[in-house]
Amino acid sequence: MTFYTYGYLTNHHSNWQYLRIALIIALLAVFIGLFITYLRHSWNVKYKDMSIITGTLLLLVLGFQINSLVSLRSATEQTSEITGIVKNVAKQLDVQPSKLAVNATTTNNNLLIKAPSGYYRLAYNADGSAYVVERVQLQRPKVTIVKE
Repeated sequence: MTFYTYGYLTNHHSNWQYLRIALIIALLAVFIGLFITYLRHSWNVKYKDMSIITGTLLLLVLGFQINSLVSLRSATEQTSEITGIVKNVAKQLDVQPSKLAVNATTTNNNLLIKAPSGYYRLAYNADGSAYVVERVQLQRPKVTIVKE
């Protein structure tokens, strides 16, 4: 069973976003350079073909980036929900949130919290608006903790 620390939940950001932005800027610079070269040497068709290929790659990478940003936004919203729950449980258990770990990065019905005093399960009501924290005993837990 994998548990994620509070630090992991709050600081887990994708560094691939910066690499993709750098790739978009590089492709845009190459595209502009090839297009300007084509305009100067309009008799040479290879610059036109290369600028079309680069423009197509640029649009493809832009599409991936937009899709990734939408996914990142959704994941950030879900992570903010789970960190809020961890803060509330920490307040109820009278411990710091950094000492807790949770078994999921999104909210679900089978949420387990690992605290220094033991394991706790969150039992949600029917509409999911409230929960009860109850202590549980795990039989032979194989716990892996993912830290930041």
